[in-house]
Amino acid sequence: METTINPTAERTAPNRQGGIMNTLRLIRWRGERHASITQRLNFAAHATPEATLALVYAHESGLEPDEVRQARRAYGGNTIPAPDVHESPARRLVRAFMNPFIGVLMLLALTSFVCSLAQRGIVTSGTTAANGGGTPVTVGIILLMAVVSGLIRYVHDSRSSHAATALATMVSTTATVRRVGAGERQIPSEELVVGDIVTLSAGDIVPADCKLLESRDLRIAQGALTGESMPVRKDAAALLAAGARDTALTDAACLVFMGTTVISGSALAVVIATGRSALFGGLSRAFQWQRPRTRFERGMNSTSWMLMAFTAVTVPVSMLVTGIASGDWLQALLFGVSVAVGLTPEMLPLIVTVCLSRGARTMASGKAIVRRLDAIETLGGMDVLCVDKTGTLTSGVIKLDRAQSMSGLNSSYVLHAAWLTTLIPHTTSNPWDDAIVAAEGDSANDTGDVQVEGGTPFDPIRRRATVIVAKSHHRADREHTGGSDISETSGAGAGTSGNVSRIMVVKGAVSEMLPRCDTVMRNGTAEPLTDRLRGTYKRLMADKATHGYRVLLVAQRSVTDQTTVQDDRALTLLGYLTFLDLPKPDAADTIAHMHNAGITVTMLTGDEPQVARTVARKVGINARRVVTGRTLDDMTDTALGTELRRVNVFAKLTPEHKARIVSLLRREGHCVGYMGDGVNDLPAMHASEIAISASTGSEAVRQSADVMLTHKNLDVLLRGITQSRRTCVNMMKYIKLALSSNFGNIISVMIAGAFLPFVPMAPVQMVLLNLIYDLACLAIPWDRVDGDVLRSPARWDTASIARFMSRFGPVSSLFDMVTFTVLLTLLCPAVAGGRFPELHGDGSRLLFVAAFQTGWFVVSMWTQITALHMLRTERVPFIGSRASVPLVCTSLAALTIATALPFTPVGAWMGFHVPPVSLFALLAIVIAGYAVTVLAVRTLYLHRQQPLL
Repeated sequence: METTINPTAERTAPNRQGGIMNTLRLIRWRGERHASITQRLNFAAHATPEATLALVYAHESGLEPDEVRQARRAYGGNTIPAPDVHESPARRLVRAFMNPFIGVLMLLALTSFVCSLAQRGIVTSGTTAANGGGTPVTVGIILLMAVVSGLIRYVHDSRSSHAATALATMVSTTATVRRVGAGERQIPSEELVVGDIVTLSAGDIVPADCKLLESRDLRIAQGALTGESMPVRKDAAALLAAGARDTALTDAACLVFMGTTVISGSALAVVIATGRSALFGGLSRAFQWQRPRTRFERGMNSTSWMLMAFTAVTVPVSMLVTGIASGDWLQALLFGVSVAVGLTPEMLPLIVTVCLSRGARTMASGKAIVRRLDAIETLGGMDVLCVDKTGTLTSGVIKLDRAQSMSGLNSSYVLHAAWLTTLIPHTTSNPWDDAIVAAEGDSANDTGDVQVEGGTPFDPIRRRATVIVAKSHHRADREHTGGSDISETSGAGAGTSGNVSRIMVVKGAVSEMLPRCDTVMRNGTAEPLTDRLRGTYKRLMADKATHGYRVLLVAQRSVTDQTTVQDDRALTLLGYLTFLDLPKPDAADTIAHMHNAGITVTMLTGDEPQVARTVARKVGINARRVVTGRTLDDMTDTALGTELRRVNVFAKLTPEHKARIVSLLRREGHCVGYMGDGVNDLPAMHASEIAISASTGSEAVRQSADVMLTHKNLDVLLRGITQSRRTCVNMMKYIKLALSSNFGNIISVMIAGAFLPFVPMAPVQMVLLNLIYDLACLAIPWDRVDGDVLRSPARWDTASIARFMSRFGPVSSLFDMVTFTVLLTLLCPAVAGGRFPELHGDGSRLLFVAAFQTGWFVVSMWTQITALHMLRTERVPFIGSRASVPLVCTSLAALTIATALPFTPVGAWMGFHVPPVSLFALLAIVIAGYAVTVLAVRTLYLHRQQPLL
């Protein structure tokens, strides 16, 4: 049964007795620990400071050492464990080999090893050579590819982890705590316990969830928790009313929360919740959730299953056909292994890893660190990017937009008058005053002619700032279009004495200022502020707020020697100031480029809808409709899914709202990225396919990110997306080309198995063919990518891979059949002295087989390299798009090795024979016909609007 906390119940702060009283207090503490943190914070939000102290058995003088120990035993410490931050090398190594392609290779190696043992026991040495007696070599090559691929992935993940750790090094924070016998002292924040009394001042990070006991001009930036761009006012005396229990806890003015920052003012507070029990800690636990599998993982698994399905069908069929035809079931087993080897691209894991690793290094040089290689493909496939507003689309710094008279004209005097209110002594820094000082420019440093005689700074209760100043001279400001002068003496009734003028200037919220003004300065003349004008100005200010501006009014009046700051009435309204968290200068251009790249940018913010709409319009995000979190609460998932197709701005959201939106976008079939930096973004980041953060984000966010930007800038992210797409396109080049080529070879092998009395290519030769081709493909990560391909998201699409294989694989097989026919009827009989059935000696037959395998080996390499250069681009090959120099060099090297190998002792050991000159005439004819046919099929393929890569 859940414990209920009653804010009206009488509670007694514990006395200083020891022994049994301490034991009873600990038992009672443990019982109330089971009350939810929400209940405890709700109690504190409604209760007086005295009642809250009683709730946690605290005293304004602080806790005693025994009480600290008891509180830590009852409520726990102030740490938030992050289990994935320090991944052990052994765990990282295991994860590097947990790859479906590597699993396929291991299975294939095991099968080849069994065949090797069978060969040694049954087959003579001569026959073994003819049929690929290098099967142990096959096993070694396959294992080598698997090991190298896993090690490269391990090395990269280790380097990325170290780089991320270096960027995200935690700064040890301290808290100023009051404890009995020690007074006020600083301790590490993790040593705080429930009931501790802490002091807060400007610049402090709030170390735990606290109830304010005392406060002075306190403003808190809680954007990391709520997403709000503006600091919020906090006040120890501002308790929630009894009927306000549905108010969000973060809106309670008497509570401050872990992870937020004190912008100005000071406070004394009691700790209510620590560590994982705090709101920050509860959200941080989100990064321990199991992340959904990404498209890359699903694509890898799907392709692996496709390969295994092909193997499961083709290998038994080929063994059965060969076994029945020849009656030699060991020969059939070897043939089945050849089929399996030929279908499997042994270097696929390695080349995919090289592609991703190279992309990761390039992205790192562009200020985007990829923490895991798999994230590159997901980033390249992203078509929806969800972002917070503050600090991502905007600078995160409040700027003064305009200072205007009530006539709507820019006024430097209104700005100057507002600047005078920033001179009040003992005023703590706040964003609005900072913006005014920045706008005043060099004049803000010239205070020699101004003497402040008194003032009251802005506070949450008065909602205005008042200052009385004496000036040795005054300024005039000419309205830009009216030609009239506005100054502190123009109808405002400034008091003067000789060359010194004395005035009172008041700056504050619209609702506070209008009732205090009797006149308004219009066209250089003070006019009565009638009810009609008041209504007009209220509507004008409301319209400004609707467009996302924060508005302050500025007024002044004359003063006498008896005037005090409490006499801030009968004012003359001078004008108003509009403030805005301005969009970053390059945000609009970057978002336009993202739209052109097929990425929809959606704003998810905890800020007000008017502010969100204004910023969205300025940066080019569709803001025709803005949906708030309250509206989301009333919508079903089906209704929200419909809204997501036409709405790109969501405001006043909680972390749960953001996660729900991201999850539904994924359900709609989108590849969703989320860019955040506050703990309030964690649930949405974990619901996304690709989590992105800046190095300035909170520790929990940095550890949860898949991609970390060293500069929080959308342009940096856009460059990273472009590079990831280039990486994905090159990776898909290899996957499609290798699998289609291998698929064509398998069709050829299976057809040959039905009528040939020997294996058309031994397993070790098949592995060698794939290996030489893959060595040529090692340069694909450095290949050029056509610009038009980068304009759309890159996806790992298994159906597209299968479609590509089914179209271009048979083309290769068709020309293999031509090659087989010529080899069987012309070239091999010329070498061996007759056709295979006519040969009786083992030597002649072995020579025939060696000549056949040599001929197909050489022709296969040339056709595969031809296909690589014909299908690497959707443009006209060799003219509209040229391969990179590294790819050209590795291609020529592969052709040279494959062509020269039969002439070497190594080639003879592997069962090859020196080919006749006539083979090269056949080669020229086959390559010419193959190139023309591939080009024709490629044209039809593109004509059906099927992407080539």
